[in-house]
Amino acid sequence: MNLHEQLSEYFSIWKEMDALYSRFAKLSGISDTAFWILYCIRESKENITQKTIREQWSISKQTVHSALKELEKKRILSLRDSESDKRSKRIFLTEEGRRFSEKYLDLVCGAEDGAFKKMSDSERDALLRCSKKYLRLFKGEADKIFEQGNIAPPTKHCASWRLF
Repeated sequence: MNLHEQLSEYFSIWKEMDALYSRFAKLSGISDTAFWILYCIRESKENITQKTIREQWSISKQTVHSALKELEKKRILSLRDSESDKRSKRIFLTEEGRRFSEKYLDLVCGAEDGAFKKMSDSERDALLRCSKKYLRLFKGEADKIFEQGNIAPPTKHCASWRLF
């Protein structure tokens, strides 16, 4: 398999993983963004803000706002002014939100845990090590482009071009 075929296969796997998470969101009756917000809240050890979600997940301010309104309307979460910054809202799960998260996010977490448990320690380590290495190298290549301000469309040989 040549380099472009390998990249194409990698992106195909990545998109298929994304589609699985999208199916979980659909199963729970919420948008993909709302799903990821709940996932983020669940994984957070402290109360988080809209800004934290935007920064961690690279989601636009308007998209986060819309998803939060969706979840607030369903009484899954509530927004409260931050004590330290009145411009910032802290996000809290309601009791209904806790039940919702237990019902739907526990399924996702269980599936993730089950898949990881079926891999050996060395396979998990290799997956993490290679993913981190690829991210570090890709960031390095991307930073060169961003520093030059030279943003050009991908060439026809770019595997990721077929995704869009």
